[in-house]
Amino acid sequence: MGCFEIGALWLMVTIISVDADTSAGGIQAECLGNRVQFILPSSLSAGGPLEVYAVNNTQTVLLTPHLAAQCGYTQKSDPWGNTIVSASLKNCFAEIKGDQEFKVAIQVKLDEFSMLSEKVYEAFKSCSHTLVSREILCETNFMEVSVRNAIPEIKKAPVKEWPAVIPNLQLWKILLYTPEEKAFDKETLQGMGYSVYSSPTRLVLRSPYNMAETFVQNVDDVDMMVFKSVVLFRDRWMLAIVESAAACPTDGASVVGEMIYWRFPLNITPLVSSEVEILEVHMGINGRRLTPEEMSSLNFGMTFTESHVVVEIPVGAPGGYYKSHALENHLHISYSIEPMLELLWKEGLDKTTYKVLFPITTPLTPWPPQIIDNTQPKKKIFDILLGYFLPDVELLNITFGSELLTVSEIIITGLVLQEQSFPNGTKAFNLQVPFSEPYVQVKMFRPDRRTYILPLVFGFVILPEHASFSHSAVLEVSLNDTVLPNAGGSCIEDIFNIHIKYGSTPRSQLKIKLGQVELNDNILQQYEHHSNETHFNIVVPFLAPLVAIESVQLTGVMGRIDVEIYDTLNDLLVKDFSLACPFFVKMSECFSNGTITVVLPKLESLKRLAPGELSLRDPACKPLYNEDHFAYFRFDVTTCGTTRKFVEDTMIYENEFTWKSDEPLLQISESHSEAEYRFTVSCIYTANATQSMIFHAVSQLREPEADVGKGELTVSLRLSQDMVYRLFYHDGDYPVLKFLKQPLYFEVGMDHSRDSRLAVTLENCWATLTKDRESKPRWDLIVDGCPNPKDPEQTVFHPVIEDDRVDIPDHFKRFEVKTFTFTEDDGSSENEGDAMARRVFVHCDVVICHVENIADGRCYKQCAATQNTIRSSSNRVLRSSSFSEEALEHVSIGPILLI
Repeated sequence: MGCFEIGALWLMVTIISVDADTSAGGIQAECLGNRVQFILPSSLSAGGPLEVYAVNNTQTVLLTPHLAAQCGYTQKSDPWGNTIVSASLKNCFAEIKGDQEFKVAIQVKLDEFSMLSEKVYEAFKSCSHTLVSREILCETNFMEVSVRNAIPEIKKAPVKEWPAVIPNLQLWKILLYTPEEKAFDKETLQGMGYSVYSSPTRLVLRSPYNMAETFVQNVDDVDMMVFKSVVLFRDRWMLAIVESAAACPTDGASVVGEMIYWRFPLNITPLVSSEVEILEVHMGINGRRLTPEEMSSLNFGMTFTESHVVVEIPVGAPGGYYKSHALENHLHISYSIEPMLELLWKEGLDKTTYKVLFPITTPLTPWPPQIIDNTQPKKKIFDILLGYFLPDVELLNITFGSELLTVSEIIITGLVLQEQSFPNGTKAFNLQVPFSEPYVQVKMFRPDRRTYILPLVFGFVILPEHASFSHSAVLEVSLNDTVLPNAGGSCIEDIFNIHIKYGSTPRSQLKIKLGQVELNDNILQQYEHHSNETHFNIVVPFLAPLVAIESVQLTGVMGRIDVEIYDTLNDLLVKDFSLACPFFVKMSECFSNGTITVVLPKLESLKRLAPGELSLRDPACKPLYNEDHFAYFRFDVTTCGTTRKFVEDTMIYENEFTWKSDEPLLQISESHSEAEYRFTVSCIYTANATQSMIFHAVSQLREPEADVGKGELTVSLRLSQDMVYRLFYHDGDYPVLKFLKQPLYFEVGMDHSRDSRLAVTLENCWATLTKDRESKPRWDLIVDGCPNPKDPEQTVFHPVIEDDRVDIPDHFKRFEVKTFTFTEDDGSSENEGDAMARRVFVHCDVVICHVENIADGRCYKQCAATQNTIRSSSNRVLRSSSFSEEALEHVSIGPILLI
């Protein structure tokens, strides 16, 4: 014992030197053939790292990983915290006598009280071992070859001949084959990390793995790391050559099911030059040779083929161990074992012993913790058992909701937290939490029902590497039943009418999805909907993006809307509902001026089809407008490859929609498969037809006479099929299908009046999503007789001129609306990303005024000239103001389906 003053501290060093066989300090050692092994118990380290030193008569050297591989030492830890130090009997620091007696000593240092006290254990082991001609050792971090280099005895010559002389050979050069030949001297080679030792009888060379001068060679489908050398000894008049090589496997193990197979070549070609005679083969575990009886009891197997010996080891066999791993915050396990194979073969008169220790680890296997919920609601205590873990897993903390508590803090709070061990070496953790604890959430679904919820996150650490992972669990106990949300619906004309009952779940706790879209305030703004504390209703047009189109025919479409209701508190899908209906709406129109319009919605079954890629027979005829869910075409009967044929007194025009690729496109017919989606449009016109026109002739020979009678002046709002106001949609045509960028042409006219002194004036016009003219949202089109000043470019007045249909232009007002004004906000700007399919109704307040009473400013007033007002002498834009409800005529039209 010695004391050394360091500043103001005194360092006390205690050295305890023992033969390891005495187990002083718990250190154990044993001789294992050409190796010696020390086991340093975990109690020595007290949880801290150990420093291991190599010792001989003159040196005490710290064994760093680099020095250990160079000098023949291996150091590792087992799952129980023990440190295992093994060494070759021919290591750099061994005391060797006659190549038969070997003494290996180590020194172990550990700090107990930082710098105040230090204990040093010194242990040694003496082993006897008989060497053969060549010995090869493959350890986990180095490979070693030992060969006999004694000069054979020279017989005495006759007296009359030359006297016998024993040469004094010295190591001269070492040739390494990488596989090219390179020459080194001993000092250079040792400076590179190799070890070279020679005595009068033995030559020992040692190389760590993956050195620059080693190389990989495949031997019977097994990759082996090869270290090959020739050592030259010389005297002034003699040169001796000693060949030495080591070859150690780097693969050959595989896992099939619950069995490990290790294949090893019997004829190691880098080490032998001819066929050899295998004398002995032994198998062992952790450096210890096993007897055939021990192998049988452990279910180990060893079989031979023509070229290999195959070792069979069951996964989980004794001698190996399981290890926990954290991978992406999930628990995995692996099984590791270190089998040993010993071969003794004879080549000529020389024998070779070959020993390889080959650690094998199985691939990582997911090992999710199991939760056993033993909660008994009557006792109002959550009782959970979480397992099963290997001994190297420790519980660090538990997060209750948003509060993290360490294990010690949990115990202080009075909660029950116990670790339970099982005979198979696993363990589990038991936690009990009363319902009354503040960590437990209580949810009220209705007055007579309570649900107790305990969200938990367990935090774990894996020793000794301190890798962490977590596992979450949510415990929930409901004392009574609850009324779950429900959904239903029906189809009326061109809409889906979906109704949802909340049940006992608060509306704020529910998430509702229609199709693939979650309902929110922005989405609801696009559709007619009503809600209260218990119910919710929404009206969805059949061509809305929320709807999945299953099939399309000329007479309409088959649409489906999917409804999903989620409980956001529990993250559960509580209702899944689908409603499919046919909608008999014309998808194409044929106009008398030879124009054809077609709307092609995208089918759910053809997800790869982009509507913008559709074309008519002429590939240059693309959609006039398209969105992700539909394409709109407008073309003339004389263009785009349209064909014509005569059938009696009719003309039939026909065209076909195709894809731009070579694949057959769409077949919109129930009689064809979805893969043949094809759409053909036809228009039939009468070749010979006479149109009649009603007119009145006024006699000039007598004054007109007025009939006495009673009647009402009525006005109507109509939608024109085109901008020339010649053809109009009738009541049976609604809903009228229009797309979002297509203008709408409206006409307000006075019916059945011939009085030229009267004029129609528009007070206000607006659009809504329902028939109710007072409903919200509302988009203003005309305000106080003029285009909406907040949106001056969207509503355009068109002049009315006298023709064969219009006798008195002042009886009509015409205006054009760009339908993309109906966006989410107020129509002041276009936002295509927010444009939604909707069912729109248009309403107008109309006043009938006297044209000649120009002084009547209440009745009309000219609007300021704007770019969207088209004036002519035959059409005056009148602005009305301050009218009572009785003075207004109310007209409405719709629905107009916008997509």
